[in-house]
Amino acid sequence: VTPTSQIVGTQAFFNVLAGERYKTITNEVKLYLQGGYGKAPGVVNEQLRRQAIGSEEVIDVRPADLLKPEMTKLRADIGALARCEEDVLTFAMFPDIGRKFLEEREAGTLAPEALLPIPEAGAVSAPGGEGVPTEFVIDVHGETYRVDITGVGVKAEGKRHFYLSIDGMPEEVVFEPLNEFVSGGSSKRKQASAPGHVSTTMPGNIVDVLVKEGDTVKAGQAVLITEAMKMETEVQAAIAGKVVAIHVGKGDRVTPGEILIEIEG
Repeated sequence: VTPTSQIVGTQAFFNVLAGERYKTITNEVKLYLQGGYGKAPGVVNEQLRRQAIGSEEVIDVRPADLLKPEMTKLRADIGALARCEEDVLTFAMFPDIGRKFLEEREAGTLAPEALLPIPEAGAVSAPGGEGVPTEFVIDVHGETYRVDITGVGVKAEGKRHFYLSIDGMPEEVVFEPLNEFVSGGSSKRKQASAPGHVSTTMPGNIVDVLVKEGDTVKAGQAVLITEAMKMETEVQAAIAGKVVAIHVGKGDRVTPGEILIEIEG
């Protein structure tokens, strides 16, 4: 049952990708093993639980009972921008986007997103036009599939790895091009080559950056949170040292092998 199927499927994918079970554990699996979604129907392996949650306490009560009331604080945070309780809930669910929406509404600058004209039948976008599509619906022998291109891997031996989502299921495919592929992407990040180069094994988005330049970190300390396939994962520092450079910010799109943070031991 969703979201359990997504949690289990994504963790299995990470296990296969890493070639080792639970080398990377998603935050959702950690929360499940801790009891954050309620009591598990079976016996949880204690060694795995401790590997996932460390010294944190196991939740053995109704998880919702541990939540502190937030409405008073939310009302104070959003202030006069909220005209009704629905506005407060909008801010609660979407803190950044919700606040921006309410601020623009208050300033009178809120405007609907411009709709692009429907292209004429048979028209093809020229290079340098509106961009390259990354989401498709394809029909194969009468079957319809939703395909999303989620990332592009490093080129090696004349081949290129593409990361796709087909009807929500992650896939990795390898192409051997017959002509030169020219990327229109804007990423200028270099490829990781040293132990202090923090990278990710999955294409996704940056949810949060947990450190700043100048911070001292320990080996194994979480420095980033990424989101891939709707699951959040902590990215840890491989070595102890000082953070000398951060190349990503919240919301950035990243692909495997890129240097996201540099740590000097």
